[in-house]
Amino acid sequence: MSDDLIEAVHRRFNVSAGAKSLFEQVAKSSAQERASILRNVETLRTGVGLSYALLALYRQQVDSGFVLADPLKSDGKRDREIFDSHTGIAFRLQWNPHRELRKNHALLVEHKVIAEDVDETRLVNRDGNGKACYLCKTNIDLQNPGEVLLGVVLAGETFYVGANFAYITDNHFTVMNAEHRPQRYRPEIPEILNDFTDKTEGYFRVIFNGLAGASIERHEHMQATTAEFPIEHVRIEDNNVLYESKSLTISQPAYYVPLWVIEGRDREEVEIATDRIISTWHGLNERDHTENMIAVKSGDRYRVFVILRDRNRLSSSRAGKKGAMAAFETGGIVVLSYGPGPHGDDIDEKRTFDNANLATVKQMMHEISPDGQYCAELCSRMCSAGFGV
Repeated sequence: MSDDLIEAVHRRFNVSAGAKSLFEQVAKSSAQERASILRNVETLRTGVGLSYALLALYRQQVDSGFVLADPLKSDGKRDREIFDSHTGIAFRLQWNPHRELRKNHALLVEHKVIAEDVDETRLVNRDGNGKACYLCKTNIDLQNPGEVLLGVVLAGETFYVGANFAYITDNHFTVMNAEHRPQRYRPEIPEILNDFTDKTEGYFRVIFNGLAGASIERHEHMQATTAEFPIEHVRIEDNNVLYESKSLTISQPAYYVPLWVIEGRDREEVEIATDRIISTWHGLNERDHTENMIAVKSGDRYRVFVILRDRNRLSSSRAGKKGAMAAFETGGIVVLSYGPGPHGDDIDEKRTFDNANLATVKQMMHEISPDGQYCAELCSRMCSAGFGV
């Protein structure tokens, strides 16, 4: 991180000389200084706030090598924007070959993402194939020598926040439940998301992928980032508003996957309405219906973007995107990193990036969009029920 960017962060949080010095001390610390890092990060959290503390921790994880490449350096990474006048969104396409570094075992060992020798008898929560859970803190402490986790209480539950070693954006964290529980939506999720945006004073966005793009389905987790999602600028017309009161607005703006936007100043109302929409969606097809969620906070206004998904429609290979699309993609950041195999008979996402236009983005979204009849039924039921607010 260059000196001018460091100074911009310090100015943003209006910190003292002592806090600046401690931030820089954290950033320069090695993985072997975990206890000292956590003490200093806790001091920053107490004195300045959770966001500033997380920024210091993330910089340490980048500078120590745990994050496999620096998000602030291009090093072959490229971005493109494609504006869509229909939705008002500038979709962002990202060519990020750094993502593929996560498949290089020797590099992961070198960067202390994984340990060479692990006492397998101490690992917990194995799956049917004997693989221990990657997101349980006990296992991380044994298997991931370079990772530093910060504990945080969200909606009364303990979570651990750790830098994503194969980043998508700068300040990209995974937020892991301390309890080993499956990645399934539950009514507490909206409260947990909003509590994170509260505790970071709106500086971070936080996302939840139900069974639509979550790579580890055995352990509940969210992701957080300081990056703005293009979907935050979706155009909302008067005729898109389905419900409005002094403290809550629920709308369905024009978008290429079914989108509900729940926003208001009353956090509890936002959470109740969000849960009613998602729970009703699940009730229409308990086996297949799932969701992506993006929670942001602007001033005193909470905004939750709920993108309806179907487990049978997770990928858009015909449009040149390999693997499942999740909240980053449905939120308008299309991440492309995959190159074809040695025989060239697989999807080439670099070619997709170079040749993509608005029609490409629309096709990607169309391929993952759930059955329109279910979406219409959800709208009908919610409007009839008055959203339960």
